[in-house]
Amino acid sequence: MHSDGCRLGADTGSRHCYNEAMPRRPRYQRDIKRGRIIDWPDGVGTPDEVAARVTYTGNSIHKSYPSPAGPPALRADKAKCDRYAQEQWPRLLDALRAAIRAGFVSDFRGSFPARAWVWINDVLHEARLTDEGTGDYHGFPLNDSRHYPEPFDRVEAAPRVQIPFA
Repeated sequence: MHSDGCRLGADTGSRHCYNEAMPRRPRYQRDIKRGRIIDWPDGVGTPDEVAARVTYTGNSIHKSYPSPAGPPALRADKAKCDRYAQEQWPRLLDALRAAIRAGFVSDFRGSFPARAWVWINDVLHEARLTDEGTGDYHGFPLNDSRHYPEPFDRVEAAPRVQIPFA
């Protein structure tokens, strides 16, 4: 064993380092920071005006299938999204806009809420602002009620939509 933690193979003379060939453990989010539903702030426009400006692209780190967000790149530490056919993706944008119009939003980053919540197929989903300059979002299911936003008594009243799975 050398001082750098590596050793030479006895028969081949090759160099072996501890954990060099081992895959890394996924980074699990243990303490997900819950959001907070706030009252609509002054000076950002009406909910209808803000909702009209947002876009939804999604994020491939939540996908196990090819999507408009790109090739699948699901990470072990990220929530897995349900599979929706590409023609259903405009309905995801409609769901985001419904959440904003109904005021199920968190604090704002610039002109847009950092987060918004909507029930899709009876599962609470959180949309997160991806680009505060353009108002683009990605979203994911909150499969554990411990991750639901506060105050909890308002969560059940978030908009509800049904979108067929692929």
